[in-house]
Amino acid sequence: MRNPTWARDELILALDLYFRIDVSSVAAHNAEIVALSGTLKSLGLHGNVPDPARFRNPNGVSMKLFNFLRFDPDYSGVGLTRGGKEEAAVWEEFSKEKERLRKVADAIRSCSLSRPIPENPSLSEEI
Repeated sequence: MRNPTWARDELILALDLYFRIDVSSVAAHNAEIVALSGTLKSLGLHGNVPDPARFRNPNGVSMKLFNFLRFDPDYSGVGLTRGGKEEAAVWEEFSKEKERLRKVADAIRSCSLSRPIPENPSLSEEI
């Protein structure tokens, strides 16, 4: 089974990282990508996931960052072309308002830090 579609909050955090690092030369073992992977896992937005080891792992996070390259007018390549409409919507909303993006991302991160992580999250649990 596939991982769940990325939620808006997850995409906002990914776009925030996209603008803070040089994505075109980054690898999945980058410390900031690894940290974002941990944050995404701690959000608890999706309840049970089919394969927790693959869910928002560093490789998947780096691929999501590469998806944003296709929207970036400063990138001379193509970027990854597979992605959802929500990526385009988040790019349109925040790409020209990076300070606002940072504030929203910080708010999302602070919510994830204050929320306990259930050992066995389920779809019926309130977040």
